[in-house]
Amino acid sequence: MICAKCSYAWNPDSATNCVQCKAPLDSASQPRRGDTQDEDQHQEAVRRPTLTEGMPPVNPRPAEPSVSQPRWNDSLTPDRAERRRTVFAGMAAAEAPASTGGARRPQTIAVDPSRKIVGVLITYSWQDQGQIFPILEGRNLIGKDPDQCDICIAQDQTLSAVNTFITYRRHFIIGDKVSMSGTDVNGEPIETEFVPLHNYAKIRTGSTHWTFVAIQPPPDPSSNS
Repeated sequence: MICAKCSYAWNPDSATNCVQCKAPLDSASQPRRGDTQDEDQHQEAVRRPTLTEGMPPVNPRPAEPSVSQPRWNDSLTPDRAERRRTVFAGMAAAEAPASTGGARRPQTIAVDPSRKIVGVLITYSWQDQGQIFPILEGRNLIGKDPDQCDICIAQDQTLSAVNTFITYRRHFIIGDKVSMSGTDVNGEPIETEFVPLHNYAKIRTGSTHWTFVAIQPPPDPSSNS
């Protein structure tokens, strides 16, 4: 029999006291050699607790839902080559690619075929990829009114309807149209009506900052005859 006090297990079945610690033995609750246990008692005896007493059971981690992975080219737009085209204000409306995803379409104007492109204005003030606007022979008006201006920046609310002009005949001339926000060339405000405009000049009109690049057009074939 097993002593409940010292757990000594080699006491004789007929003993009334523990041989080890002399504590009285309760023979009624002790199994004797040769006794058999029913199946429930056996399972309870061999069962080993796996949780600490008082610890709530831990729910198994739910299986994550299976999500199909997108193919490598699912996010590519079919007209990727079309989106890479450069759009500028002088491009005809029929040539400009259609806008997708609700993007704002660029302002377009008709280009007079009798006037050559002699320069460009480039700005990064309103689009990260930049915008290019052609400068044509003769007078070019810059402002936010598309009905009056050759180069229109409608989103610049600090621009006047007609803010600035650039003229080319033999040389480039820039002037301010008495605008509220003024016109700067290379950081200097224009104080006179006609100021020479040189290649790679930095221009400010309203809140729009430009880089001017002059272009040498090819000679007119009719002039050689």
